[in-house]
Amino acid sequence: MSTPGSEESLVRTQNFPTDGPVEVDVSVTTGTVEIQLTEELTDSVVQLRHDSSAQPPWMEGVTNLLSWVGEQFGGPLGESAAPAEAVRQARVEQVGNRLVAHAPTGLPLRHVPLAVTVQVPAGSSVEVSAGAADVTLTGSAGRVDLSTGTGDVRLETATGSVAVRTGSGAVQLGDSQSGAKLRTGSGQIRAASLSGSATLVTGTGDVWLGTVSGDVLVRTGSGDLSIARAEGGSLELVSGSGQIRVGIGPGVVAEVELSSGSGKVSSELAVSGTAPEGEVPLTVRARTGSGDAVVTNSTR
Repeated sequence: MSTPGSEESLVRTQNFPTDGPVEVDVSVTTGTVEIQLTEELTDSVVQLRHDSSAQPPWMEGVTNLLSWVGEQFGGPLGESAAPAEAVRQARVEQVGNRLVAHAPTGLPLRHVPLAVTVQVPAGSSVEVSAGAADVTLTGSAGRVDLSTGTGDVRLETATGSVAVRTGSGAVQLGDSQSGAKLRTGSGQIRAASLSGSATLVTGTGDVWLGTVSGDVLVRTGSGDLSIARAEGGSLELVSGSGQIRVGIGPGVVAEVELSSGSGKVSSELAVSGTAPEGEVPLTVRARTGSGDAVVTNSTR
């Protein structure tokens, strides 16, 4: 890292030898986090830089304070040096198989927004904790645990279990193969494929699911709920005030129960007069307080 106060000093890059998947541990108060999971890496790479686009208005007071401290004690903590000092004091290290990137924990540097970019082998497990930050994972991860107070979360693929929590922000998931728990206080949830058990909860926001083949519980306080293609499992779908629409995969036998407090319920499925032999592969129970509940044949 170059001398404090220069533009280059706001960027810090460290490389760590890697011979397989690692455990990623990232913690920031504000900023952005991007984890890139790539095949055939020989080094894991961590890059930190000051994220000026995420700097809140009150941060000017922090830099003024650091400037005063610098004047009193002769340190380079002026306006241009405050972000550089946060980058310098961030904890970046590899402990065993665990790759750590933590923003400074002491005041006032902990509130300097940082952009953290990590490149690790595909299959690595990822744990991110953030106060206010967008979090993006590209490539295929193993186990994933993401938590942010405010911010959007985007995740391409996970072969292990997935847990995502955000107080306010959208959650977008590609392929989840081993179960998922997604929760947002305010924001939409989208998942392209769920093949394990899953629980999805949003206070206010729509929920859209692509292909579903596992046991899934979905709750939204106020928002529409759509499943493009249900292939198997037990689906419990609840909306306080929103429409529910479920597409059933071709040839899938389903047991369906729909209810709405002040809306219409309908099914386009053919009804059999005889009970199916063996266990029904798909059950759908959907209820909404105010909105239509519809089951259709999937067009996917």
